[in-house]
Amino acid sequence: MLFNSITFAIFFIVVFGLYWLLRQHYRKQNCLLLIASYIFYGWWDVRFLFLIVLATVVDYCSSITLDKGKLSLGQKFKGFSALLGSCLVFVTLDWNAVHFTIKGHLPSISINWQQLCEGSSFGWHIFGVAAAGIVAYNIVHVLTKRLRPEVFRKVHLFVSIILNLGILGFFKYFNFFAESFAEVYKALFHASPGDITLHIILPVGISFFTFQTMSHTIDVFRKKIPATESLLELAVYVSFFPQLVAGPIERGEHLLPQFQKPRTWHKDEWRHSVWLIFWGLFKKLVVADNLAVLVNSTFAPFDHLSGMVSVPDDGLRILIAIYAFSFQIYCDFSGYTDIARGVAKLLGFDIMLNFNLPYFATTPSDFWRRWHISLSSWLRDYLYIPLGGNRGKGWFTYRNLMITMVLGGLWHGAAWTFVLWGGFHGIILSIYRLLGVRSEKNSYSWWQSMLLGLIMFHLVCLGWLLFRAQNLATIQIFLQSIILHPYSSPAAMEALKTLLFYTWFLILFQIVQYKTGSLDPLARMHWFVRLNIWIFVIMSLMSLAARGGQEFIYFAF
Repeated sequence: MLFNSITFAIFFIVVFGLYWLLRQHYRKQNCLLLIASYIFYGWWDVRFLFLIVLATVVDYCSSITLDKGKLSLGQKFKGFSALLGSCLVFVTLDWNAVHFTIKGHLPSISINWQQLCEGSSFGWHIFGVAAAGIVAYNIVHVLTKRLRPEVFRKVHLFVSIILNLGILGFFKYFNFFAESFAEVYKALFHASPGDITLHIILPVGISFFTFQTMSHTIDVFRKKIPATESLLELAVYVSFFPQLVAGPIERGEHLLPQFQKPRTWHKDEWRHSVWLIFWGLFKKLVVADNLAVLVNSTFAPFDHLSGMVSVPDDGLRILIAIYAFSFQIYCDFSGYTDIARGVAKLLGFDIMLNFNLPYFATTPSDFWRRWHISLSSWLRDYLYIPLGGNRGKGWFTYRNLMITMVLGGLWHGAAWTFVLWGGFHGIILSIYRLLGVRSEKNSYSWWQSMLLGLIMFHLVCLGWLLFRAQNLATIQIFLQSIILHPYSSPAAMEALKTLLFYTWFLILFQIVQYKTGSLDPLARMHWFVRLNIWIFVIMSLMSLAARGGQEFIYFAF
């Protein structure tokens, strides 16, 4: 279900109304949110709901074991019955047997009960694997009871991490490594190793909810937070629909306590919540989706290269397309986060800020404190610092930076271009650190900060070329075109007009945000100025919004 769809608007109006009708009973609100979140996610493919339940149960069992040292019989029953029940309902049953139709003005449901109950052989195999996994987990639990407490906790943390990364790796990276192996095998032995790929479908948002459950388990292990014994609270924390499929990647210490107490709706939050939703829709529908047409028309001819391709002789058009992608991906992703934050606020929740004017950054470290903050802080806290951070000798720090950024690139997708993109950011982080370029405010004069900002913006744009290209040859061709043929053309001028037409207001508004030091400058503006901004945003959505309901880019990650 897409935020930028009529379906979601109807869905949210219904959920919002029911939710606040239950305002005296926050646990019932949690039940409603869990059902709504599963409907929201299952709208794509109901089978993948089993993965969310699996991640939830693994986190539930592991966190309680790490905190209490054992699982009670009741806790085991809740966790394992939820796992097997979800497998039976979401995977084993054949939901193709259920058909929805409209007769007259009334919805009608027809069910082929025999087909539904017989299910699929694949589903029953998964059910068997889940049952075997439960038996294996109990065996491990029994065998590790005699270990020293600190070793016992490390073993169960290791098991939890391996299970989470195993699920993520299988669905996200199996095809990538299988295809890479096939290419190496063919190059070495001049023969094909046979059909070793499964063409596995990537579940939406799997990287986000997997990292979210892992961070909760690790925080319990580190004794930063206690484990919750409520499976409902943990399940709704993992699957909370505003930020489920594209973040932010929340932490247990921030979001989970909000499900453990009544929520209140403050009238003063209403304006900011609605503004975040409309501003996010403006970024996505007006800026990102319209720029996508320009970007895709430029990159598409090079996405599937076969044989020699001529280098474009209008490098300015290629450069403008890269600028356009820089704004597209920013508006697409930050637009999603704005909508998610606005929707969550209307339900009484505060989810973390994920973007803070990233293109005003002056150094790579400053950029990563502003871009995808939830992921960069996750990588810092759970990878970079455990590797040693900057505590060791100089070259250890650079090694840790490179490992962190390469793995951060690989998190984004199973392709060598993502690995190259992560490595590129690791290199510029290391270079800036080696040169001692500071990012603290007022470290430099205004013109030096502006120069550093321009340099950093273009380094980020170079990184976006690596990110957007579907193959290494495209990167080479585009760089050759920009460097060797930096010429204009009618198409380049049209691309520039398109870029400026859709981004001028965004740029102007972000300059105001930067100068005022506030991401919500409307709160300080005169009512007449606010009124005109609202009119402009709403009219832009009505007249300029791209049609078709395009998915958000980060759904692929």
